[in-house]
Amino acid sequence: MASRFIQNSFHQQESQRPSRALSEHQRSKSEKGGQKVHHKSHASHHYNPLVIPCDWVLAENHAKARRVARELEVENQSTCPCCGYSIERTDLEYDCDPLEMKFLGSGFPLFYMFIKYCIFILVEFWLLKGMFCLATDLMGDYCYNLEKIKIQQKEHHSIHDHLNQQQHHHKHKEDNSICGGSLWHFVSLANVYDREDIRNLQSNLSLVVVFANMVSFLFFRKAQRSIDIEVDESQLTPSDYTICVKNIPKLNEDYREVLKNIFQNYAADGRELFVTKIVLVYNLDEVIELEEALKEMIRDKQEYLLENGMNFTDFKVKQLDEKLESLEQKIHQKEHELFINREKFAGIAFISFLTEEMKQLVLQHNPHTSWERVKAFFNNGMTGDVKEKGLIFEGHKLYVEEAPEPNDVDWEFIHIQTGQKVKARVIAWSISISFMAGCFFLIWFLSELAERMNEQVEEQEKKGIKDSLTQTIAFLTSQSISWTVVFFNKFVIGKVYHLIVDLEKISNKTKFNISFARKQSVALFINTALISLVIDFYLTGNVIGKGGFIYNESNVFLLNAFIPPIVWFVDPWSIQKDYQRQKQQKNVKNCVLTQQEANEIMEMPDYSQAKRYGDIMKTMWFTFFYGDIIPLGILFSIMGLTLYYFVDKYNVLRRRTIKESLSKHLSIEMIEMLELIIIFTGIGNTVVSSILFGEVKWQDFIIIIIGVVYILLPMEDISSVLFPLEQKDEVQSYYEAEEYFNTDYDRENPVTRREILHEIAKKK
Repeated sequence: MASRFIQNSFHQQESQRPSRALSEHQRSKSEKGGQKVHHKSHASHHYNPLVIPCDWVLAENHAKARRVARELEVENQSTCPCCGYSIERTDLEYDCDPLEMKFLGSGFPLFYMFIKYCIFILVEFWLLKGMFCLATDLMGDYCYNLEKIKIQQKEHHSIHDHLNQQQHHHKHKEDNSICGGSLWHFVSLANVYDREDIRNLQSNLSLVVVFANMVSFLFFRKAQRSIDIEVDESQLTPSDYTICVKNIPKLNEDYREVLKNIFQNYAADGRELFVTKIVLVYNLDEVIELEEALKEMIRDKQEYLLENGMNFTDFKVKQLDEKLESLEQKIHQKEHELFINREKFAGIAFISFLTEEMKQLVLQHNPHTSWERVKAFFNNGMTGDVKEKGLIFEGHKLYVEEAPEPNDVDWEFIHIQTGQKVKARVIAWSISISFMAGCFFLIWFLSELAERMNEQVEEQEKKGIKDSLTQTIAFLTSQSISWTVVFFNKFVIGKVYHLIVDLEKISNKTKFNISFARKQSVALFINTALISLVIDFYLTGNVIGKGGFIYNESNVFLLNAFIPPIVWFVDPWSIQKDYQRQKQQKNVKNCVLTQQEANEIMEMPDYSQAKRYGDIMKTMWFTFFYGDIIPLGILFSIMGLTLYYFVDKYNVLRRRTIKESLSKHLSIEMIEMLELIIIFTGIGNTVVSSILFGEVKWQDFIIIIIGVVYILLPMEDISSVLFPLEQKDEVQSYYEAEEYFNTDYDRENPVTRREILHEIAKKK
């Protein structure tokens, strides 16, 4: 397809708006696929989010509107004046099929399918290899016979010397062949330290597991695509009809009229299309700055009211109210200026078409590559090669993409320029590396402390001294390593990395969650698996000894399996929110919350799917990295993920607010990351074998090669070829489907949101 050059002048032709009447077939599908929005406001259109004191009835209604439940199909549905969501809803049953959660977007059915497949892959690992490894480890006798251990200490000086060469700078040495003799050692690879024949059989089974995993992944991808298609065909959303256009040049004309002309007449090789709505993206920096000033002024008013007895007729309170009203009017004025000021346009637009077929035509006729965007970035957005395919307007190639859902867009950051984002991400990565370095030194310190305490206990035992206090301290110090790892994983790393990813200024919530899940998964894996490996293998040299690597990682397996679902079930975040809510409601007379703050406090805590993916990915990577060494850990992980599935589903249905409509792209990215378990299987086995036994198995080397090739192959495309699935376009027009949308781009855009919600509040 040749490039299409579009002149910045045109004669706009009026198109007749199609009829909005639905056929019986279309009406039937609409009632199944969408939730009709009835525009009857519970409150008047004079809703003020900044009013003090707040109306708790309004706040409770807002919480009802935001809870995870299906809208009731009733006439004259009441809506929340704050968010525009319907108040009357019906809860889903706890044991419902995850597909019934499709009104939240495809992200949730895909997420629960993801957990199920992870459990299946772990069961596959356990049946094909884990059970055999556990049985053969129990059949070993290396850790039972202490006399044999003493003899083997002398016979394995070569391994000890090898460790000494790697660790000559470390003054505390642990003979790598001395078994710690705990229960964990009896059910681990340490118990067959002297049985090379058994270890060879276990290595052969690793190949079987890897090939089974690869087949499972293909079916996993097919299942995910099938769910996404089913959800998409049953739900009517604005993104079914909408594209996102980027790299739009600065103009002195009406952007909406110009873009409408381009995409109706030039976007599909001359085929005439029909544009129904165009929502522009603006630079919101000035509005955000004014809103921060507004928040500061509200805090001043709240502090003054608390200090002066809630006297709303006080002269200073009235002065503050006047300033607040003036500042709010200034924000409204600024939003209106952004709407009409071409200079504040950010070069991005959401363009909706009459039918999904029209949208797909535009996407097919206007491809672009990452390399094109990189070249344009270094050329101020200009297109260097005039032969490039696609729409080229005023020297700029218009980058056409599938639009995210309206509530998936992060309107605060979508306008940020690429250069600013690159700088922000460099800073974020620097902070991330520094944080992980801090985790490393903390665990190293605890490992050193545990090593010294265990040495002290051993010295006392040699002298015939039994000091119960020293033994207790040594035991608690050893335990503190695994507890610290699990505590950091559950309460610290997620919060820290959420703040780090916030710095990256990502344009939509799916991309935010992908970045968050990636970084958190890597951080959790490093903290859970790699830091202990480096410390115990290379610094202390204590692998199978008392309080060493096997002991610590076995504890981590146990705690990692059960602590996260238990904490998630107890849900301290909901307890904290309940406490805050009750505290404010008991003190109604002295409550200085604004209506918006009251609405937020009445909501359930927000749900972060990326955190859940991070927890699961860490468990999968960790299990396949060390599952061969500690086979009982596979069983722990199966039980842990099963518990996690049921607890998470309960929390989503009863104790969380969902504010994100995540797309399939997060699930696809997580499958890509999950497939790394093939490489981790080979690397984990190789590292342990080379350090512990001084050998590298050919099977592990082949597994690493297979894993690298598998990761490099386009597995999503291969799965699509092997298991083709047909996806039908929506048969309804945009105007027919519009009344079933839960939200839209103009309703989510901060510049147009206020006016749209005002219109909704007036309609019946």
